[in-house]
Amino acid sequence: MKKNYLLSGLLVLQVLVAYFVLSGGGELQGHSGIQKLLEFNREQVDGIQIEDNEGNLAELKREDDAWLTADDFPIDTNRVDRLLDRLDELEHGLAVASSSSAAKRFEVSQDGFQRHLKLLKDGKPVAEFYLGTGAGARRNHVRLADQEMIYAATIGSYDLPAEITDWQEKDLLQIEMDAIQSVELEDLTIRRVEQSENEEEGEEAESDGDAPEWLADGLEEDETFKADEFESQLRNVATLRYKRAFKGSFEEQEVEAEIAVSYDDKSRTYQFAKAKEADGFWLKVTDREELFELTEFNGNRIVENLTREKLIEKPEPEEDSEEVVEDAENNSESEGGLPEASPINE
Repeated sequence: MKKNYLLSGLLVLQVLVAYFVLSGGGELQGHSGIQKLLEFNREQVDGIQIEDNEGNLAELKREDDAWLTADDFPIDTNRVDRLLDRLDELEHGLAVASSSSAAKRFEVSQDGFQRHLKLLKDGKPVAEFYLGTGAGARRNHVRLADQEMIYAATIGSYDLPAEITDWQEKDLLQIEMDAIQSVELEDLTIRRVEQSENEEEGEEAESDGDAPEWLADGLEEDETFKADEFESQLRNVATLRYKRAFKGSFEEQEVEAEIAVSYDDKSRTYQFAKAKEADGFWLKVTDREELFELTEFNGNRIVENLTREKLIEKPEPEEDSEEVVEDAENNSESEGGLPEASPINE
């Protein structure tokens, strides 16, 4: 009898253990190890280094509220803020491995990694880890530089680009349309006018309140300026984004278009040249030392459309005049086309 009670007690204990594991024990075990991956004060971070397995190294530094490259080129501050937010929120559960062979297999070793991240303060690391292979949906293996434990965290290599061009501020050349005062292209000077000045041009301008307030100097008497078309094409310059900024020489480039823009109390001249060894365009602006690479689409829509030919309309030739000329030519041919009568030889 006692043996039966003992067996029954063991069976009940096994059932309780199984129920605990299946219902709540596994969840508790998973959450018991959840911790922050990195401990750092983001207000003190003044440098970021990201290296990949191809030798690329992105070095970012903070000066006051701005972020710059090592060459003092402006960086997309919003992207840096998003990265620091992501790093500050990273968590990990229980370690998936801790051996040196696993570190090599998961590509989080000192000699083999997909990304190596350092957050710096005064040139010294305050947080550092290696990012390796994928560990599931939107998760990768990571290892802190001062530990052997390997974890899975919600971060990927796409969050840590190591090419500096991915961090450059692509909106650097953009201008507010309302700030543009005048534009010079080819032999035209196009200027924004106030409403009062526009009224002086005539009653037609006064009645058309929705028309763009642009006037062009340098037109012939029979030419008309397409102000609406100009404003549409000018917007492509004002909202221009580039692929990358780089150091290089523009002296040997064949300039295909040159546009000067005055805005606020500043001025900038754009020179567009077709890239010789690749698709797209090179751009030189007078207020930056660097050159800018543009996509073929962004370059073409400015070079081909912001031109005198596309912005000026000339009157069509009168059809009556053409018909008179054509009739005169036909009459001349008919009169001069008959052979002269030759004398009869007697």
